[in-house]
Amino acid sequence: MKTSQLGKSLLTLAGMALLSASAQAGVITGWDKSNVITDPGPYTEFVTYPSTLYTSTTKTDTNGAITWKHTDVQPPGMKIVNLDDVTGEKCIMTTGWNPYDFSDKMCSDPLQSSKRWKVKGTKNAPIDVYFQAGTGTTSIYRSLQKLTDGTDVPWKGFRAELGFLVNGQFVKSTAGDGLGFSTSRGAYYTKLTASSTQTAESLAALFAQGLAGPADKYHPTTGYFDPTTRFSYLLYALEDEIYTGALSSNYFNLFGDWNNASNVPFGYFYDDDNNINTDNTLMANCQGEFVVTDPIMETGYCNGTWVTYRSQAGLDSRGLAYPSDGVAKPVPADILAAWQANPLYLTGPIEDLANLGLNYYITIGDNTKWPTPAQFVLRFYPIPATATAPAPVEICTDGIDNDKDGKIDCADSDCAANPACPAPASEICTDGVDNDQDGKTDCADADCAGISGCGPEGQKTTCSDGIDNDGDGFIDCADSGCKKNPSCR
Repeated sequence: MKTSQLGKSLLTLAGMALLSASAQAGVITGWDKSNVITDPGPYTEFVTYPSTLYTSTTKTDTNGAITWKHTDVQPPGMKIVNLDDVTGEKCIMTTGWNPYDFSDKMCSDPLQSSKRWKVKGTKNAPIDVYFQAGTGTTSIYRSLQKLTDGTDVPWKGFRAELGFLVNGQFVKSTAGDGLGFSTSRGAYYTKLTASSTQTAESLAALFAQGLAGPADKYHPTTGYFDPTTRFSYLLYALEDEIYTGALSSNYFNLFGDWNNASNVPFGYFYDDDNNINTDNTLMANCQGEFVVTDPIMETGYCNGTWVTYRSQAGLDSRGLAYPSDGVAKPVPADILAAWQANPLYLTGPIEDLANLGLNYYITIGDNTKWPTPAQFVLRFYPIPATATAPAPVEICTDGIDNDKDGKIDCADSDCAANPACPAPASEICTDGVDNDQDGKTDCADADCAGISGCGPEGQKTTCSDGIDNDGDGFIDCADSGCKKNPSCR
């Protein structure tokens, strides 16, 4: 009897411990739509509809929406996946079904299968997405998203913050509160982290590869405007904030700031599968103003010059568009005439120049520390082109002059209080880096004398060790000190 009582007591204690452990972690249980009105339909295929995001639960003012084009993507346009049917992973993605097998859309679906949930800003003001939360195991969510400038001006970039609604007011999340942007493994960004140091799947802000970028395992052809480099923003991440740095020069040099959707350039597209609603191939773009004469069909004329960034205008012998060489060239008049006579060629805005694809992770930890344990908010702040974007901050350990002031890492006064910088770094004598920032590298630094092979040339060992032992820029037999060494004769 005593043994049984003891066993029950132990089981009870174990159960309490498990309950306590589970109560110290969180999970996203769904999209909180208390500030949302989804267009009720009826819906027409291939028409875009909104789930309008209001500034509060009173639903009177709005700064944006989550949108979807009604095809295999279905209302309300965004969902939370807590158990992928293949990988078991968690993600935030769009709603709908897969056209190839009619299965529910999942995190692990193929790359180009309409997985991204789309946030469209309609005013240059904060856009709030509310999430429901509950207790559960610590959860890492991959967000597959697009952010679109749907305002009347271009944007410089954006800032995103995690936080809570407390008495109707947004309160930013704080470090260590169990909510934050993180790596794919759930490690919060406790130090400022640049997307250039992370994989594109973990942290990135990229425009569509069809516009610019190299061919890879996901994209069989190169991008139209630039065959080598994606249009992108540098991102900076902290635990509770992500913001854009510089826009890639290849985008800016062609189009200026992040284009608003109503002001993107027009292109000539080839409908290679005779289905106007699928992705069509960009063949040329109007260099100048495109005058729209039919806003429904998006037809008109180019008050400028039709140019192509492909190596040649038109189609090759296989009926495929020529690859891009990244150089603009006028489209010959006879080819333009052929396009105008062929219903498979159509004009329209190059919409993806306004759509920025975002990759990031959010990790939910101990939600009991939150001021609102059942809810958190993801807020986006557009930065219009007339505003000043946040100045890049020096990252003190990446070897990059992030704030462009001519000083790198610990040599920048901004890093004076960083733990990596108070004590001067010691010179590492074999890595080719000026570690102690004194202008001398490896064996050329007096700190390395007699260390790691640093010393005079001419000895048997130092004339064949592959090291510039005396720091004069010459190695082994190329050094005059080794002329008489047997190994160099």
